[in-house]
Amino acid sequence: MAKISVLMPVYNVEAYVAEALASVQSQNFDNIEVVVVDDGSTDGTWQIVEHIANTDPRVKIIRAPHNLGLPLALNLGLSFCQSPYIARMDGDDIALPTRLEKQLKFLENNPDIALVGCATSAIDESGQPIPGLGVSRKPITQESISKTVLLAPPCSHIWLARREVYDRLSGYRQITVAEDYDFLLRAISSGFHVTNLPEPLMLIRTRPGNISSRLEQRKAHYYIANLYRERLERGQDSFSREGYEQAVKSGSVENGAFRLAMRFVQKGLRSQSRTLRYLFLAISALVSPWQARYFLLRLQLKMILQSPSFSS
Repeated sequence: MAKISVLMPVYNVEAYVAEALASVQSQNFDNIEVVVVDDGSTDGTWQIVEHIANTDPRVKIIRAPHNLGLPLALNLGLSFCQSPYIARMDGDDIALPTRLEKQLKFLENNPDIALVGCATSAIDESGQPIPGLGVSRKPITQESISKTVLLAPPCSHIWLARREVYDRLSGYRQITVAEDYDFLLRAISSGFHVTNLPEPLMLIRTRPGNISSRLEQRKAHYYIANLYRERLERGQDSFSREGYEQAVKSGSVENGAFRLAMRFVQKGLRSQSRTLRYLFLAISALVSPWQARYFLLRLQLKMILQSPSFSS
């Protein structure tokens, strides 16, 4: 049995999936299985992964009967994961060669930690670094995580976790655009400890239309944070699919303003001029209150993590 199951949901990523899989196949630690879930792709994703699976027995491909959405696709893939450790990765990202090796070594040396993420570097559609994003670092100490857990997800989606975390939580809930954040907060409120490696071991691709650039994702953050508070206060939360859909519901004007704001964000992040970058980001905050709230949360996070008490 493989020691690590790499769970990779894919949907219409024919331009990137071969590179993503190659980065997993060439890991320094190779005692792995790769469980790819094709969530009803309509491009050539399935054919590319099928060809790779035919040449590498470590790669398994499961085809969803139709587009399930990310949480259900992940749960489908989990049912095929056989290993004591489970790694997450998307079909358009790139793992550096030592990613799994270093995350596994950390968990084996720290039995009190159930899940470990890492820092990441942002790349664009062509694989080039994005000037306005650079390296994204996450909190490391338990104190810094507890202080920032309601400001931003404590780990990026490219973690390695002990299987018992998934078993205890019964996988993911149907929170369409922020299932990883919900999963992490449920893990923490269940008593699991999570942390991050400070080294950037993943290249995360940022593309127009990514889930993280949707208004629904911004609203989902607050819904998930409120569920976390409920669990801390009462031991359980009031999650329902209907409650989630109501929380993230938006009107046409609100959606239009947010789309316009995100166009300014994209211009800012790709600008080589720091002055223009900040100008575009400021305009985006003026256009959409939800983008302004997001920037405020990020500023609070940055201030906490840069304070001397959280510098290590």
